[in-house]
Amino acid sequence: MQDITPLDIEKLSYTDFVSLLHEENRPPGGKKTVREIILNSFVDRQANVLEVGCTNGFTSLEVARLIGCQVTGVDISSSSVQNSIDRLERSCTPGNVKFLVESVYDLPFDNNLFDLVVLSNAISFIEDQKTALDECIRVIKPWGFLAVVPIWYKVDPPEEIVDQVSTIIGVKIKIRKKADWINFLNQSGLEMYYSCDYHFDTQSPEIISQYVDEICKKEHLQKYPEYVVKDISDRWKMTIEVFNQNLRYAAYSVLLLRKRAETEESELFSTSPCKQYTCSKRVRVCHV
Repeated sequence: MQDITPLDIEKLSYTDFVSLLHEENRPPGGKKTVREIILNSFVDRQANVLEVGCTNGFTSLEVARLIGCQVTGVDISSSSVQNSIDRLERSCTPGNVKFLVESVYDLPFDNNLFDLVVLSNAISFIEDQKTALDECIRVIKPWGFLAVVPIWYKVDPPEEIVDQVSTIIGVKIKIRKKADWINFLNQSGLEMYYSCDYHFDTQSPEIISQYVDEICKKEHLQKYPEYVVKDISDRWKMTIEVFNQNLRYAAYSVLLLRKRAETEESELFSTSPCKQYTCSKRVRVCHV
């Protein structure tokens, strides 16, 4: 898009705009989340991993760098997949990594092929979530894992904020709580194997401005005229400011679901982490 104009920038979909920026598009929680998924799904160098909705390839490449396994990233956006391929060619990434333009509704893979499928927060932007989830489950090996990292609302956000986010990403945002995601995922027949919740830290206007400046100084954007870069910067700053406001009301979960190959009886005695208990008039902390 050498001859891109301000009107072109305005018309770009959110996915294509992020692709234009070459923005990392990390999962909620970034590298911490990728590490958490790897450690708790027990994948190793022999694993076969699929990321659905890989965007610009960050998570797929990070998985390969950490454990050197076989990784396939798929996305419906051809520009995002091309960015992923370009990043792969520039990096010294171990393992066997490839990126494909594919739809989550019709994955071109055999049944029971992957040890881990990473769906992350892409599930939030898929219109037919039931079909997408079924297709992901189909390609997971027995006893394999599905990683989902949905963003959900702790409290109901202002309607104006939800409308702004929906307009930016081009998908109508549904106000979901964690229980809504758990109820949906429990219908899949998978075992809820691991769950951990996190809140988002609100960023200051100064930090947001610094971040936007950093993004817009990327080398590939410097080929555009200054006024075009200014329009890119303005759109990205407006986007991040809206996201920052929205995340005041939100949290996210790292969820790992397991594809059991046999039925198990329910666990009767549930447990909770020890926080503190009293013994001999002193408070001791029990870490688990």
